[in-house]
Amino acid sequence: MATKEEKETFFLTEEGHEAKVEKLKKLRHELYEELPEKLKEAKAHEGDLRENKEFMFLREKQDRLQAEVKRLENLLDKAEIIDQSDIRSDMVSIGTKVILQPKEGNGSETYTLVSPAEVDLEKNKISVDSPIGEALMGHHQGEEIVAETPGGKERYRILGIGE
Repeated sequence: MATKEEKETFFLTEEGHEAKVEKLKKLRHELYEELPEKLKEAKAHEGDLRENKEFMFLREKQDRLQAEVKRLENLLDKAEIIDQSDIRSDMVSIGTKVILQPKEGNGSETYTLVSPAEVDLEKNKISVDSPIGEALMGHHQGEEIVAETPGGKERYRILGIGE
């Protein structure tokens, strides 16, 4: 019987996968090339290392970087890249861009539905597991949806769907 850890798969768009790989490269560079030099310099200062604030700060940073590298490696090991050809343009699913108009109010917002591992609110990438993401899944252009958010029910009309 497979454990939960073995079953867990992370779905990423190609763009999201590339961003995670690039972030991992940068973190590894900092962890294995830049940080050892800085630690060596901080260690060279005379005195007890427990009282060397720069050294202690760098060691904490090293621990955080190691944890983040391990987390990203684990995510990428379990990642399944969503094939662009599998992204539907007639129905909301993971990887689709959705143009939403609030029922009360003017204007519209465009969101891309992604896995929780790929959320980036600054780029309007919302999780399929978020209240709005869950409400959108499986719906079509022109339909109205109701999302149960922490702030109450929010109603939207789907103006468009794309890749």
